[in-house]
Amino acid sequence: MADQTAMTKANGHAPLANIGSDRSPDASTGESGANAVVSNVAGFGEDLLNLVELQSKLTVLEARQNLDVVKTGGTLIATGLVVAVAALPVGLVGIAELLVSEMGLNRGYALLTVAVVAVLIAGSCASVGVSWLRRKRLGFPLSAEELARNVNWVRTVLRQSGRLSFRR
Repeated sequence: MADQTAMTKANGHAPLANIGSDRSPDASTGESGANAVVSNVAGFGEDLLNLVELQSKLTVLEARQNLDVVKTGGTLIATGLVVAVAALPVGLVGIAELLVSEMGLNRGYALLTVAVVAVLIAGSCASVGVSWLRRKRLGFPLSAEELARNVNWVRTVLRQSGRLSFRR
């Protein structure tokens, strides 16, 4: 643990420029090149874990935002479907009976007419809900953008550390 005095960055890690070098960041500590590499790898691993943690927090935040958007449209769709299913048997039979008694239609035609109108009403409720959801911005745009940046950062660090380790 005495080697920790050689750390120079604010987050406690040795700079990446020392990866693969035979000299430590501070020659007075006597840290060998292998220890510097181990310290840099450990620092990189810690940074990588921090990125994963932050990426997961951002994804959870966006999932909550998406859920809030879906709640309204989903509630509208569910309400339309529940009302259509619950009112369908009673309402349809009642309307069909009125058509039979008041307009003199045959019972079969009256039942079919009422069923078609009910299906059209339920379909319009569902289509309004679907169109409302399509206008909303769903997905994980911030998480995807941040993940792309994080992956590029990891690639850059790995490429640079590989180049630096072969320079002598």
